[in-house]
Amino acid sequence: MSSKDESAPAETETNTLSPSAPTRQQSSTDAQGQFSAAVDDLLDQLQHKFDTTSREMFGKFDDMARRLDELEASLSAAGDAGAPTSPTPK
Repeated sequence: MSSKDESAPAETETNTLSPSAPTRQQSSTDAQGQFSAAVDDLLDQLQHKFDTTSREMFGKFDDMARRLDELEASLSAAGDAGAPTSPTPK
C-alpha cells in the first residue's frame, strides 16, 4: 500500500504541471504585454508633459527677452534724453 501512495502523488504532480505550463507561459506573455503597454503609456504621458513644459518655458524666455529689449531701449532713450549736451568749443 505504501508503494502505491508514493507513486500516485508523483503521477498527479506530473499531470498537474504539464497542462499548466502553457498557461503560465501565456500569462507571462500577457503580463509582459501589459507591462510593455503600461510603460509605453507612461512614456507617452511623460513626453506630452515634457513638450508642454518646454513650450511654456520657451514662451516665457521669449517674453523675458522681449521685455529686456524694451527695457534696454527705454534706458538708452532715457540716457540720450537726459545726457547734457557737450559744450561746443569756442
